[in-house]
Amino acid sequence: MSVKRPGLRWADLAAYALAATGAAASAVLAMRPTGLRQLLAMGLSLLLLAALLACLVRAVRQWDKLRFGGLLAPAALLAAMPLGVEVGQELRTWRFERDLPRYQAMAKWALARAVPGERVDVPIPPEARDLAYLVRVSHEPGCGRIVDFYWGAGFPVKHTVRRYVELPQKLENDACRGYWARGLRRGEHWFEASD
Repeated sequence: MSVKRPGLRWADLAAYALAATGAAASAVLAMRPTGLRQLLAMGLSLLLLAALLACLVRAVRQWDKLRFGGLLAPAALLAAMPLGVEVGQELRTWRFERDLPRYQAMAKWALARAVPGERVDVPIPPEARDLAYLVRVSHEPGCGRIVDFYWGAGFPVKHTVRRYVELPQKLENDACRGYWARGLRRGEHWFEASD
């Protein structure tokens, strides 16, 4: 008498497809946040949670047939979003490093438009529109000249900024970070933060 092992069922295939979609959506959101991407990731996270619960119930109810194989789909659903975020953050770092010479050139160009004591919104040249949707330059006493590249958005109010600080030692000064107190150092003159 041979023991039949259940193959992939439609429920498993749907769970794996949903897990892959959730991972891809969270990777795209982590790579470059936008309101639409955030909405998509939030909706998919709710679907992933519902599918996870359904798969766990199925695994418990059919334990005698599925055994540990019944836990593969829930494990994939559980790992999808964190895995996607990790991949997205690595891609985000890679894109920043790839575009760093363009950011440096744009920062140098924007620094020439700084006005002491003021924040000035600088018009973005067409060839640099993929780097940011807003470039703001300031010349603050004690901090030197700073260029903020607003490149990520979300909802209800979320911005992601890449900040160029002319004097690298000022990156460690909380007063110079201002509103962007928490974040990640991206290079000698660069800092990335979100609100």
